[in-house]
Amino acid sequence: MNKSERCLAILDMLQKQHEVEVNQLAKIFRTSEMTIRRDLNFLSGQYNITRTHGGAVIANQPVVKVSSFDEARIPHREAKERIARKAASLIKNGQRIFIDAGSTTRILLDYLGEDIRAVVVTNHLKVAEHALSFDSLSVIMLGGEMIRITNCSSGTVAEEQIRNYQLDIAFLGAAAIGTDGKLYDGYSPEARFKRTIFSVAKTIYILADSSKFNTYDLNEFASLAQVDAVITDGEIDEEGRNLLKKYNVDLIIAGE
Repeated sequence: MNKSERCLAILDMLQKQHEVEVNQLAKIFRTSEMTIRRDLNFLSGQYNITRTHGGAVIANQPVVKVSSFDEARIPHREAKERIARKAASLIKNGQRIFIDAGSTTRILLDYLGEDIRAVVVTNHLKVAEHALSFDSLSVIMLGGEMIRITNCSSGTVAEEQIRNYQLDIAFLGAAAIGTDGKLYDGYSPEARFKRTIFSVAKTIYILADSSKFNTYDLNEFASLAQVDAVITDGEIDEEGRNLLKKYNVDLIIAGE
């Protein structure tokens, strides 16, 4: 088991039992306690878990990949900017579009032409606020429980509300795109919400920089077979390109 697989397994344990201990994890994964400590230190910088002297804990809440919602810590910023610019160029007048809370999708509106008239539906507070700065955009902010860490609504209210809309395009982020052809998110309520989008959107675009390929996260929300196109950067490798071909997904390279 490599580090990535081990870390995901540790997060899964935390999500189920809310506490783990270094010595127990070392025995379970047959590795040193020092390796487990390094794993927990890494995870505490990425997710909403708290390191303790003997392990790690999480309050009675879902595991959230907090680094995805910290603007100052967003990695691969330049690639994400190019991807967002390309995505914005695909929006046409009169369309009904959904923009989710992904680190790339959140900046899509930075590149939208001021003359575009469209309806923007979102579950992310900052996306809604930004959309409201455009006189030409109508904005629908989905209801539901607001999560402070993510600044987005989720839960059954948001899921039921989105089912009442018909969307022309949905722009979704993905924390990981596995070689198994599945899309993953680092936050379980957001993953559940994303699943509902596939039943109401005519066209689904996944916005993901090349580092997301051949990686995994906690929560699966869809298969590449359900996606129309992936917008990524030119650093995508041959394995990633072949994966998209296998599932008949259009590849759009930002900047080309």
